Amino acid sequence: MEEFIHQLMNVNTHILYWILTIGLMIFPIGIYLCKTKKQDRKTKSFNRSSLDQNSENIGSNCNIWRFPVFEIGSDDNDVDEFFRAKRINFDNSLWEESCEVIDIVMKDVVRHMKMTASGRFPGLVLEDNLIKQGSSREGLKVCDPFEFDYILPFSIEGLTLTQTAIYDCCGNKVPGLFKYRIQNSCWKIPSWMEKHAMIEYSMYGSERFINTRNFQREVLTSLVDSAVSGLTSIKKNTQLTHSKYNNYSIHRSVGPPTIKLTIQVDKLFGLHGLKTIVQPESKTLSKDKITIDIDLVPAMVLAYDVIPDPYTVNNFHQSLKIYPKGWCRKLVRIFSSSEVSDTTEQDARMMYCLRYGVMKWVNKKNPAIRDVEKDILWRESTCGYEKHIFDTARRSQSQRYVMTACRLLKGALSKFPSDSTEQLGSVLKSYHLKHITLYCILFLTIPRENKLSSVREALGYFVKYLKLSLNAENLPHFFYGNPWFGLVLPGSPFEREKVKYNLLATKDPETLRQARYSLSRFLQTLEGLYYEDLWLDSEKIKLFEDLLE
Repeated sequence: MEEFIHQLMNVNTHILYWILTIGLMIFPIGIYLCKTKKQDRKTKSFNRSSLDQNSENIGSNCNIWRFPVFEIGSDDNDVDEFFRAKRINFDNSLWEESCEVIDIVMKDVVRHMKMTASGRFPGLVLEDNLIKQGSSREGLKVCDPFEFDYILPFSIEGLTLTQTAIYDCCGNKVPGLFKYRIQNSCWKIPSWMEKHAMIEYSMYGSERFINTRNFQREVLTSLVDSAVSGLTSIKKNTQLTHSKYNNYSIHRSVGPPTIKLTIQVDKLFGLHGLKTIVQPESKTLSKDKITIDIDLVPAMVLAYDVIPDPYTVNNFHQSLKIYPKGWCRKLVRIFSSSEVSDTTEQDARMMYCLRYGVMKWVNKKNPAIRDVEKDILWRESTCGYEKHIFDTARRSQSQRYVMTACRLLKGALSKFPSDSTEQLGSVLKSYHLKHITLYCILFLTIPRENKLSSVREALGYFVKYLKLSLNAENLPHFFYGNPWFGLVLPGSPFEREKVKYNLLATKDPETLRQARYSLSRFLQTLEGLYYEDLWLDSEKIKLFEDLLE
C-alpha cells in the first residue's frame, strides 16, 4: 500500500511538472494575445481620436521645404573637403530666399489656373494648397537651390472612378500602374471631357477610361499656359525701380507625369525683381543670374493611408531576425484584426499618409505596356511615404550619414565629365539613388542597434549596392515586393505587395554594359571617400543581394 502511494505521488509529480511546464509556455502567449487584442482596441480608439493631431512635423503633416542634410563623422575629413571642392552644399540664405520666392510665384500660378478652370472646365476642382515633394522637400538637394517639385491635387466633381489593374504583354500585373474606369452614365460626364477627347473607350465600347495624355496636354497644360500668360501680363504692366530689370521669361514643357516650368531671370533682375513682380514688398535679395526649374505634377488622391506616428512608437519589430514571418505572422494576424497591431507598440498614435495617382501616359517605347493602354495609364505615387521615411531619418545620426552619402553621389555625378559613349547619367537618375538610399536605411540602420560610424562607411555600402544592381541589371522598387518593408513602415498597404518591379527593366543590355564601364571610371573620382568591401559586413550586403535574385 505504501509502495502504491509512493508510485502515485511520483506520477502526480510528473504530471504536475508537465502541467507547470506547458502552463509556463502557454501563459506568455496568452498574455501576448490579450495584449494584442487590447492594443487593437486602443489602436482603433487612437484612429478615431488622434489622426488629426499634428504635433510632429513629419510626412503628410509637414508641407515645407527641407534644407539639405549634411552630417559627417570624425572619420569624414576627406568627405567634408569633397563637398567643399565640388560645391555640393550651398548657402542657407540663398536657399531661404529661393524657397520664399518660388512659393509666392507658384501660389500666383495656381490662382490663375483656378480662375480659368472655373469658367472653361466646370467641375474640375484644383486645390489651393500645392504639396511639396522631391529632393528639395526631402533634404537631398545638391549644388544649388533652384529646382522644386510640387503636386497639384485636383478632383472632378460628380465623377465616379474605379481603379483597374494594368497587365503587361505576358499577362503579368504591373505594380504601381492602373487605369481609371468611369462608372457614370454618359449624361453625367462633363461635356468638356468629351470635347477634349478625354474619354477612351474599350475595344467593344462597354467600358470608358480617362485618357491621361489628352487630359494633361489639352486641359491641364492649357491652364498652366493661361497662368503663364497672366504672369507675363503682370510683368509688362509693372514698373520696378529700374525698368531695365524687367527681363525674365517662363517656359513650359510637358512630359508624364510632369508639367515643367522654367523661369529664367537676367543677372540684374535677380530674385529681388521676380519677387517684386508678384508681391510689392520684399527684402533685398541677391541679383545673380538664375534659372529655376519647377516640376508641377497634377494628381488625384487615391487614399488616406493610416500608419503609426514614429515619434510615438518605441518598439517596432526592427530586427531582421525577429521580424514575424511565415506561420508566426499568420497566427498573430488571426488573433488580431488590426494590421498595425502586430508591428507597433501599445499606445502608438496613428497618422495619415496620403497616396496620390499621377498621369503616366507612355511617351517612350515601352514593350511591357500594350499599345491600347499607353494613353490611359496612371501611376501610384509613393512620395508621401518617401517624405515620411526621410523626415523620420533626421532623428538618427546613422540615417543622416546615409542621406549625406546619397547627396555626395548625386553631387559627384552632376560634376562627372561624361562623353557621348557613356550611359551612367542616363541610367542613374536621382530616383534610382533615392531607392538605394532607402535600402541602406533599411539594412544598415534597422534595428536601432545597427549604427554607422561615418559617411565613408555608409557610402561603402551605397557603392556596393549600386555595383550589385548594375551587374544584376536589377534595382528592385523599394515599395513593391519588398519582404522587409514592414520594418520601416508597419501597417502600410505596401507591406502586402507581393509583385516586384525592376527599376532598370526598360534599359537595354548595351546601355547597362556601358553604364557599368562608366561606373568604374566614376568611382575613381571618389577614391578614399568610401570603405572598400574588406571593411563591410557581408551579411548586410547579402540582404540586398538576395533581393536581386
